[in-house]
Amino acid sequence: MYDIWIYATTKLIAEIPIMLLIPLWLNSLLFFAVGYVDSVSVFMKFYFILLMMVQAATAMGYFLSSIFNHETTAVAFSPIINLPLNLLGGYMINLKSI
Repeated sequence: MYDIWIYATTKLIAEIPIMLLIPLWLNSLLFFAVGYVDSVSVFMKFYFILLMMVQAATAMGYFLSSIFNHETTAVAFSPIINLPLNLLGGYMINLKSI
């Protein structure tokens, strides 16, 4: 009935409140429990990182759901995509070797 970009855009716009509030809630719980410095700038940086992680996870979920027909197949295939991203993304590199 309408183009796919309209569906995807409206779905993303409808999910913006959820994608903004859930990381804020998680950030407010974790930030002080971990013992970070009580600073607004550090809090916002931590929130921004969580926000970007939610965006990336949502995008990967949309990608996998567009490829596979069953949820169990998509969940089983997600580590195959995540493992190379984690290994080559710089998470496991020694900072002195950069």
